[in-house]
Amino acid sequence: MVKWDFFHPREKFLILEITPKGTNGLFLSVDEDRNIVFEKLIEGAPLAKFLKSPARRVSEKTWEGRHFFRSRRRVIAAADSSLATTIPVPLKLSREHANMKSRITIAELENLIAQAMAKVFNGCRNEAAKRLAASDLDAVLVGAKADHFAVDGRALASPVGVAGKKISLLLEFTFATRRIFEDLKPFFNSPQEFFFAEAPQAHLRAIARVQKLPLNLIAAGDEGASLFILERPKGEYAVLYRERFPWSFSSLLGNIREAFAVNEEAAKKLYCLYHRGLVSENAKRAFQKIVEPALQAFFGEIAKGKIKGAVYSDMPHALPISLPHKHGAATLVRHPAKEILAELGFTLPAHGPKEKSRMDREDNTIPRMLLYFVEAYFDKSNSEINRKLRRRLHWLAG
Repeated sequence: MVKWDFFHPREKFLILEITPKGTNGLFLSVDEDRNIVFEKLIEGAPLAKFLKSPARRVSEKTWEGRHFFRSRRRVIAAADSSLATTIPVPLKLSREHANMKSRITIAELENLIAQAMAKVFNGCRNEAAKRLAASDLDAVLVGAKADHFAVDGRALASPVGVAGKKISLLLEFTFATRRIFEDLKPFFNSPQEFFFAEAPQAHLRAIARVQKLPLNLIAAGDEGASLFILERPKGEYAVLYRERFPWSFSSLLGNIREAFAVNEEAAKKLYCLYHRGLVSENAKRAFQKIVEPALQAFFGEIAKGKIKGAVYSDMPHALPISLPHKHGAATLVRHPAKEILAELGFTLPAHGPKEKSRMDREDNTIPRMLLYFVEAYFDKSNSEINRKLRRRLHWLAG
């Protein structure tokens, strides 16, 4: 993926985590030995802040198709599931009888997939619009890729050059809200490589590179929560499932707010003091009684959902439990970003700016964004057929 030369000793990245409340941006670089250097973290900023900076505009200017500055950053974007969603569609494509004994060409494969895309697109956009709480016209197709190929039941990295009657594959459509599409339009339309994904999917797929399925992610904000499950239903390939998880972190903070007669911000500060062990033993026992109902409600939903396997959580603050924590067939575990990076050959700096110390902070911002980085770094979807499919998006996306 990375080409190293005298003028390009370090690959630079900007990782964007796009949420309804703002965008987090992590600037980092990686050298040929996979040493990671943190540069800067910006949290909760408007997306435009990262896309319209003077330095970025200058670095993107070209002369005769070449960049003036080789330090241009590769942008990795992961959007909240309320802003982007992925629809997987298993396809079985029958070849014309006259072609069955001949080898499959890239042109034939492209045409077969394009015809199937046109047939299933409207149904997929309807489903995406429901997930995004948007109109059909405001659910915009921003990505399509084909993977998990097989010819007559035989799995292949690519069917091109193979003879057979039927081609099976998994086609994935990625949709985004129109606002996100308009903001990132220059990147979606650029010939340069641009990684964009639904955040929970990128999150769990990165973990799946080193952990066994099923994997679960509970994303809980102030208003509600969702459960994302990555598993192999038929043993073929991993599929992401989404379910409502009827619990919110605000229920826990609400108990603190009522017990101490304080506002939301004060309740958060009190909870953080308790969670970090910065309160007296008497106060600790009092807090345990206050948060216990909300905590039991959380575990009750895990039991109702019959969740099994590793469970990761993304919340405004960590739960007041020691990890790993087993509950039935589910085990709540810490985000393994540091371990995954080490296993994949990356090295984090021993000393560095304040972002380094934030690897272990309560809200998992840095570890989560590093998982997006891992998934993008090893992404192999930029195949010839997928490049051709992306060129066809304009006649479906409108």
